[in-house]
Amino acid sequence: MNAVYFKKTLILFVILVAGFLALRELDVEDHLFDWYLEQTTSETTREESIWLPDYHVVIDAMVLEGIEDDASGITWSPLTHSLFIVLNGINQVVELSNNGDVLRRIPMKGFRDVEAITWVGGNHFVVADEREQSLIQLTITPNTESLKKDDFPSVTLGVDAGDNKGFEGVAWDLENDSIFVVRERDPMRLYKVAGLTNPSQPPVISIEKSDALSEAAKAYNNDLSGLHYDQKSGHLLVLSHESRLLTEVNSNGEQLSFLELDTGWHGLKAFIPQAEGVTMDDDGNIYILSEPNLFYKFSKASDH
Repeated sequence: MNAVYFKKTLILFVILVAGFLALRELDVEDHLFDWYLEQTTSETTREESIWLPDYHVVIDAMVLEGIEDDASGITWSPLTHSLFIVLNGINQVVELSNNGDVLRRIPMKGFRDVEAITWVGGNHFVVADEREQSLIQLTITPNTESLKKDDFPSVTLGVDAGDNKGFEGVAWDLENDSIFVVRERDPMRLYKVAGLTNPSQPPVISIEKSDALSEAAKAYNNDLSGLHYDQKSGHLLVLSHESRLLTEVNSNGEQLSFLELDTGWHGLKAFIPQAEGVTMDDDGNIYILSEPNLFYKFSKASDH
């Protein structure tokens, strides 16, 4: 090989590598996939879905006042028109306005490692204790000043209990009165728990492993960190902080749409560093909580 040919080959190789890196930096593959979904998904399906490509950030990485660490799960209460989050270090429930203002903080006593929370009607919520693999039903009224674990009904699922790769998200299915539970990894899996919110004493608990939904949830994700069930569409929002991705999944286990949590996507100034919780309010706004203390709000593009 002569020197001129070698030099030309080397220059061509450098150009190809630089081009490849530039394409990766611009997420061209993801943009093309989003375009493909837009072109192949019918207008009817999009209208009946949450359809994440239409969302744009309206509150970007706001620091929650007075909270320095451990912000984890988040849920919306239609009764109070406010958000409730959990802190898993000191174990607290914190009530927020829909703009992320801290309204009150409620200490939790006897809890070990609370990671997720979901509203289940009225003044009732279900929280997940990650290490103990348990679900606890709480009652939080406007007058609640503290929460003692022994005062509330709970169920322990005992699926590989004791490690730190347990329950990371819970979501309530109103129509079937059951709780979706997502396991972070090893293995990543979705469960559906019925009977916990039933008033019968003692409650009759049933646990279903959903293979189709589990496969759909983990298809593009390296971990599973949060969950929300949209009562209107019947679809799940599945959050992954490692993959920086929010995925919409229908009841058949099909991925319908995506919201990328990376720089430049949906108006984000920077990537969401550790997305740990997701929920929606009555108006369809999406809220994402990022540990240690960042708050995000997304609205439909036509609404912002």
